[in-house]
Amino acid sequence: MTAKQQTQARAIVVLAAGYVSGLLAYPWLPGPFLDQRPSARVLVAFTLPTTALVVYTLFRSLWRHDRIRAGNGAFELTYNAIVFGVLLFVTALHMLVMIELTGMLGGVVLPLPVGRVVIVLLGAALVAIGNLLPRTRPNVAVGVRTARTLSNARLWQQVHRASGYATVALGLVMAMTGLVLRHDMLGRVVSAAALIAAMSILIVYRRYAIESNA
Repeated sequence: MTAKQQTQARAIVVLAAGYVSGLLAYPWLPGPFLDQRPSARVLVAFTLPTTALVVYTLFRSLWRHDRIRAGNGAFELTYNAIVFGVLLFVTALHMLVMIELTGMLGGVVLPLPVGRVVIVLLGAALVAIGNLLPRTRPNVAVGVRTARTLSNARLWQQVHRASGYATVALGLVMAMTGLVLRHDMLGRVVSAAALIAAMSILIVYRRYAIESNA
């Protein structure tokens, strides 16, 4: 099996796991409203797995019809790894929701409240994606896509190297705050970190864009 086939197989396994967890949880979803409205029960059980499926299908279509990128090569593996990271996060989030709603774990107590687990998972996903951003190349789906970055491979690499650092830093802050900070401090710290990361990327973009025009 080639690396491409392995990547596709992993994505299919993750997508299937999301639907299976929704199917297992379906009869046990609580609330009289869900009993009276079967359509609402279906939405609760399968919206996130379907979202993951739509994301996967959309990104595969964008890759096939992308006229900006040059060749496949190693970038295709990077692209697929980023998409897989998104699928993994959405599916893990769905499973957490199903566990929380149905009490699938019985008397087992999670080491962290589900809300904190979601923040830690999102932080981990950002770290993984941030590590991959410097390996990306101009394309229409992933990264800082402007007329300048799409037409200038060197500018793209400079901006996405900095974006990778900023994204990893943001992910680490989110994961650590989810683990240790009080609930009332989480939003403030994460918002401040996200603002700093966005401003850092903007500053780097403007700097290298000016240099590329000089």
